Amino acid sequence: MTCRRKRRRIKKRPNLNIRQKNQLPIRHILKQLEIQRQEEVNSAIQARLNKFKDFSQQQEADKRKQWLKQQQAFIKDMQLKESRIFEALNEYDKNTSDEHAKLVQHYQNLAERRKMHEKELATREKQRQLVNSYIDNIKKGQQEFRSIYQQIIIILKSCENNEELKLLLGDDFKQLKTLPEQLDEVIGYCKNGKVSEAEVRKVVELVQQVGALYSKIGQAVAKINKKKEEPQKPQNIITTVPPVNNAINEKFTESIAVGKEAEKLSPTLNSNITKYVSLSNLKMYTEIMDFWEKHSESFKILEQDTSLKQFKFECKKAINTPVNSLSGINSSHILDKYNRLYKLLSGQTVIVGEKQINASRHPQGIAFCMDLLAKKFVLQGDLMVSSNPESAFCYATVIISLWNDFPVFGNLVLAYFYKFCPYLVPYYIPRQVGESDEEYYTKQGYQYVDGQIEKQDKFLKRMTGIMRLYSAVLIVKPKRGQNTTPHNIKHGWRLLSSILKLEPQVDISATIVHTLLETAGFELEARYDRFFKKLILILLDKFLPRCREKCTGGAVTRLELLLSEYMKNKRFEQPNGYLNYPYW
Repeated sequence: MTCRRKRRRIKKRPNLNIRQKNQLPIRHILKQLEIQRQEEVNSAIQARLNKFKDFSQQQEADKRKQWLKQQQAFIKDMQLKESRIFEALNEYDKNTSDEHAKLVQHYQNLAERRKMHEKELATREKQRQLVNSYIDNIKKGQQEFRSIYQQIIIILKSCENNEELKLLLGDDFKQLKTLPEQLDEVIGYCKNGKVSEAEVRKVVELVQQVGALYSKIGQAVAKINKKKEEPQKPQNIITTVPPVNNAINEKFTESIAVGKEAEKLSPTLNSNITKYVSLSNLKMYTEIMDFWEKHSESFKILEQDTSLKQFKFECKKAINTPVNSLSGINSSHILDKYNRLYKLLSGQTVIVGEKQINASRHPQGIAFCMDLLAKKFVLQGDLMVSSNPESAFCYATVIISLWNDFPVFGNLVLAYFYKFCPYLVPYYIPRQVGESDEEYYTKQGYQYVDGQIEKQDKFLKRMTGIMRLYSAVLIVKPKRGQNTTPHNIKHGWRLLSSILKLEPQVDISATIVHTLLETAGFELEARYDRFFKKLILILLDKFLPRCREKCTGGAVTRLELLLSEYMKNKRFEQPNGYLNYPYW
């Protein structure tokens, strides 16, 4: 088997060699053919590539030609459009220049009209200011006239023989009626806005005439009273007439009899009047209350006229709104309320809600508002300060500032202080013969409800509020620009020293001393120093023991504690809420 295989192998070998020998030329031929084929393929490929290249070059040339053609068309179109635009611009410029010329002319016309309008407004404003200055001067003259006229009325009241006075004055006496009528006629022009320098000169002339009349009447009344006094020579009558002063709202005359108030008392009380009030304080009290009565008469017609109910309501609203909202929150708030009240009292228009209110629309409107505002402020001591002591100072500083502006208003405030709390005089009003309990205690400041007198603690609380407000008025400073305080701490010293000279009354004497020292003690000490310290010793040694004999409540106890604290600390503290100068 193996040998057979070997023979087979041997046989195959020679066949392979023969086949290889036979295949060599074929391979060569095939190789040559392959090479030839490849060359033909390469040539075909190269030809194809050349065609592509030629085609691309042709396409590129065509594109360039097309682009150049489009570019030329575009340029031609742009040139056409530019020419049209230039034509349109030229047309627009032509039209615009015409419009511009028209616009320039229009603006020039507007400028001319505006200039003429501004010139007209300036002329009107100048005229308005001139008219306002005329009106202000007329108002000042009106106030001065009223002040002098009120002084004349006061002097006439003090005259002992009116018939003789009429004979002495002659035709001058008729001016008492004609001068106010002439003034009212001028005021009527102000209401219509038809006022000129002639009206101002007329008011100045009227003020001069009433001033001259005041002087004549004063001399005549002094002469008549002097004749009547010469045989009697009473010691308690003062008939001196002060010289006329043309300052606006000058302080009222001092030609009031000290004995006028004393004559109302019973003979027994009249002989012992100094137990209840000093003669100098009685004179001051009588003058103030008499001034208040005369002032009340000056607007009685307005008060009684029912047809003016709406006007009076508006005036009350113009007063109540700022006073009720007044607080010491900041200086601008206080200044705003002051400005509103100042405008009202000076006859200017104020806006309350959506209404314009002017008190000078009625000849008696300003007098009515002054009285109403004075009463409103003093009642704030009863209603507000009694519960919130710190609020006293914001009310007081506005009161003092308005007092500087309108002295008549200040005198009315003082009158209402004395009316609601006569202990501020101090005046312990005695009981008159035949006087009922209600009449007597009402004059002391007590209130009655359904015939029942108020309780003592409530009464003392209300009085404390009014006393604290009055004490605050003594020490506060007015607004910026006002350098004087018309009712200052010297009146506190007079009040305190006067109280020590009188017999203490139940609870109220200790209450007023305590309130005054608690509120204004630091200012009294700073002003009077060692004299104040001596007065404190008198309080401790003499006044307190006398108070203990008559008082059983807490009034004396509170005063004792305050004085003990002072002796311990050697000073009084500034009260809470005190407004340092200059606050507003």
